[in-house]
This record gives sequence, C-alpha cells and structure tokens, in this order.
Amino acid sequence: MLGYIKKMKKDLNRKTRGINHYLHFKSDYEKKSDRLFNSLPLFYRIMYLDQPNPWVNEINRFDFIRLATLSAKFNVYQPIKIANFEYKRITPNSKKDILEIKLDEFFNSNILKYKKEEFTVQEFIMTLGYNGGIHMIPDNNVDKVNLLYETLFLEQPDFCFDITMSISKVLLNIYDELHSLTVGDNNGHSPNINYQAKIVDQGKMLDGIFFERAYMQFPIRAKRNKGIRFCIEIKLSESHTKNFILSYGHRKNDNLRISIWQQKTKLISKVSTANSKKTIVVDIKDKIDNFFLLEITCYPNGKVVCAIDETLKATEELQTEINIIDGKVILGSNLNGDEFGTFFEKCLVTQSIDKNDNTRNLGVYGLRKMNIMTQNLPYNIIKRKI
Repeated sequence: MLGYIKKMKKDLNRKTRGINHYLHFKSDYEKKSDRLFNSLPLFYRIMYLDQPNPWVNEINRFDFIRLATLSAKFNVYQPIKIANFEYKRITPNSKKDILEIKLDEFFNSNILKYKKEEFTVQEFIMTLGYNGGIHMIPDNNVDKVNLLYETLFLEQPDFCFDITMSISKVLLNIYDELHSLTVGDNNGHSPNINYQAKIVDQGKMLDGIFFERAYMQFPIRAKRNKGIRFCIEIKLSESHTKNFILSYGHRKNDNLRISIWQQKTKLISKVSTANSKKTIVVDIKDKIDNFFLLEITCYPNGKVVCAIDETLKATEELQTEINIIDGKVILGSNLNGDEFGTFFEKCLVTQSIDKNDNTRNLGVYGLRKMNIMTQNLPYNIIKRKI
C-alpha cells in the first residue's frame, strides 16, 4: 500500500514568492550550481528593474543602508588577461582589503575591459539574462551584448562563473540581513565594516559605544494610532559643526521624520510630518562631557516632548496626528548615512505610546541589562522615568 503523500501547499502570496526568489538564488550560490547563471539575472530583474515598484522596496521596507563590500583593489583592472579581457577583483582577500560603496554605484561600475570597450556589473548580469537565461531582449547596445557573449561567455564559461559567484556574494551579504528583518529581527545592525562604532580602543574598554563617522541601524515597524518615544543616554563634547545623534524615518516616506543633532552647546530636535514640522532647542552647556539621558516623545495627537535626565524641558505641538511608519532609527548619522556625529552612547530605548499615554517597548539596546517597564506617561508630566 502506498504511503500517504502530503501535497505541498500552493501559495501565490506576492511576499512569499518574492522571498522565494531570494531563497532559490541563495541555494544556487551555496551549491555552486550552474543555475546561478539564471537565478542571478532573474533576481536582479525582480529586485531592481520591475517597475513601477521593484521588489527591493518590499524586502527593504525599513530603508536600511547597505553597502556593497568589495576588494580595495576593485577600482584597478587586474593585469592578468582572460581571453583578452581585463577584469577587476570583487571579493576581498581579508578584512583589511575592504572597499564599501553604494549598491547602485557597484552595479554601474565597470568590471571588464576588452580593448577600448568596458562593461559594467549590470551589463554583465543582463547579458547572462539575454543569452539563454531569462530570454530578455536588449533594448539597445546589441553589438556590445554580442561582443561580451561571443568573446567571453563562449570562450571562458568557468571564469564567467567565478564572476557570477563574486557578484552573487555581494548581493547575498546584503539580502541575508534584509531577509532577517522581514522575519522579525529587531536587533541593531552595523554590518558595514568601515562605518562601525567602537566599544574597545587600543585594547581598553570604552565607557560607552563611541560613534565617529559610524552608524547603527534599528528597524521600526509601522503602528497606526501610536506615537513614538526615544530615550538615549549619551555623552557629547562641544561641537561647532552639525553633530548628528539620531535620525528616524524612511527616505521615501515623509509622513514622520525625527532628527536630533547638536550645535555647539545646543541640542536640536526636529520632528516633521507631510504637512507640519516643529523644532525644539534646549541648552546642554552644563551636560557637556558628561553622560545624560535625552528623551524625545511624539504623541499620537501631535504633542512633542523633550526631556533631559528625566525632567521635562520643552513641549511643542504638530498640527496633525502621528502614526509610527515603517522605517529605521539610525544612530550616528542622517537617514542617508552620509552626515555623521561624534559622541558616546550607553543605551537606546524605543517605545510606542498610545492615545491613552501608555508606553510599550519596541526595542531596548544597551551595554548593560535593563528592565524597562511599561507606564502611563502624559505629555505634561514633569518627572519622566525611562
């Protein structure tokens, strides 16, 4: 008698199918399968080229900054010639051999050279798709595509597979992290080697996490009818330039953005929505070079509160209601990750706050174990416990 065979459940959910493209791509890479010649261009097309809403907008719904990690020698063509081609090394040899660039810049970078003709990473990927992969027909540059196909693909398939593996590794290093966020990871992320904060310096433990041209990102999931509260323990030195401390939001969504920075002995907090914005400025002259606790809370009704060391300092009111949006908290820089701050940080507490002024923890991150309880916290209460 035949045993019972369980039928696989059919699933046409667009999110599930999108994730499966990533999982199949990853499986082909790990198995070093020839299918990678097909799954890389397919993955690239779905993630970046399908319009008007490529799937990268879904898997990176929190707007995380991720950089392509390459060899520091990536910008120099290698003297070794393969089938009369010169090429650039992609994969680093060690942790010291690191170059990090934006992913779009990587796709548009030249990677191969044949006489006077150069080919970008994107052109290499798309040529895989054009020629027997996913059967896309090039809109232009047909002669260039055929040149790459006839003089390299047909002549050096093993070398082409090595390049395909190297490009795939760059993408998977990024998408492994983004995939972890889609399945509930709320941890802080600092994967970009050249932008990591320090805990130890010259073998000595620092008295906080030191940010200097560094950032750390945390996912925030959308919650309707909920405001948001940030409490951060920091130490600042006097700064004559704009010293970024914390930013929250999404670069493609202006429904809620929060920026906190220092200017000399002033601490400036700006909260904006699509149709309203407020700025709070408090003096921190007596806090310079000492740790203190900063609170910024945005209530669902539009009230904005700033407190220092658990004492209310200022309130403002936006002319709109507030809802938590999908986005990121980024410590140490603006949302783009290209303007930075210098400071020490010991803890970050992120909470939602409802219309009844009740808080709920979204994330508690610190160098020490912390037991943060939910509480009722009206906007006008003077003493404000973390």
